[in-house]
Amino acid sequence: MSDENWLKEREQVSPFDITVPDLPVLQRWPPVQQNFRRRETLPTWVSILLIFLAIALIGGGLGLILFATTAQYRGALHTQATAIALSTVQARNTAQAQDQATANAFATANTNIYASATAQSGATATATATVDSATATTAALGSVLTQATSGTTAFDDPLSGNTGNNKWDETNGSVSGECVFTGTAYHVRAARQGFFQPCLAEASNFSNFAFQVSMTIDSGNQAGIVFRANSASNAFYLFYIDIVGRYSLDLYKNGSQATTLSSGYNAAIATGIKHSNQLAVVAYNSIFYLYANQQFITSLADSSLSAGKIGVAALDFKYPTEVEFTNAQVWNISSSTTLTPTATQPSAPTATQTPAATSTAPSTSNNTP
Repeated sequence: MSDENWLKEREQVSPFDITVPDLPVLQRWPPVQQNFRRRETLPTWVSILLIFLAIALIGGGLGLILFATTAQYRGALHTQATAIALSTVQARNTAQAQDQATANAFATANTNIYASATAQSGATATATATVDSATATTAALGSVLTQATSGTTAFDDPLSGNTGNNKWDETNGSVSGECVFTGTAYHVRAARQGFFQPCLAEASNFSNFAFQVSMTIDSGNQAGIVFRANSASNAFYLFYIDIVGRYSLDLYKNGSQATTLSSGYNAAIATGIKHSNQLAVVAYNSIFYLYANQQFITSLADSSLSAGKIGVAALDFKYPTEVEFTNAQVWNISSSTTLTPTATQPSAPTATQTPAATSTAPSTSNNTP
């Protein structure tokens, strides 16, 4: 198609058009060649100079860093050397001080050792003398029982029955306490808490004497012997032991609270239930010697009661108690008899919270404490 025809066709417009459309812009051919600017470069000598300057700057910086590091390292070495020197001096001074202190300590220790050795020697000698003295005293006081029981018995009862003239208390079927011969022993039962059951030989009356009896606690805790019992005044002495090895001597007067004259523990007492113990008392004027299994326990003085009945007792401090008694024996001691040891005076008696002096009196007896 020719250019003219093409223009004519393009000139034909829609009847609705109010303007003639724009004609396309004709591109020139050949196109106009663009002009490009060439990139400018530095001269060679300038580049070389800049490189040298950069190297110089880098070298100077590295040198400065190296110098600073070296100076810091030298300073640290100097500080460390100074510290080491000071530490060495301090260590030397400390070592000298320790040596001196050690020497002083050895001197003090030697002095203490000599003093301790001397003191221990003295203490050992004193302890040995004390033990020897106590052993000698125990042996001497133990001989009192031997002296007191060397003669003829004034009272000898196997306690297998109430066929003799001793008139032991007997009860049967009592709930709170019993005194009854069963088998080959005299059984005493205390079943009222806070009370005890005495069982007396109503026909007995002794002033200066040695009294011993064998007993076995079948149940419960405490049991013992009664002596110098006065039925009229309801007064007596009660020497008893328990199953853990404890003993006590109490004084009852007018049914009042008991006063403990002596108490403690003693290895001579066989502990536990079902174990037999032999209790003994030597009463000579106001002096008492107490024994368990032929071994001396203690001695004391009390002049409250001078004479009275003998008996046995079971105590219900906390648990019901039943005891078997056998072989009760008494030896009179005349006023002309001289007992070699001298009893020590006891400390002041102290009142204790022991069971009330009120006893469960046997029903068949008219004279009970």
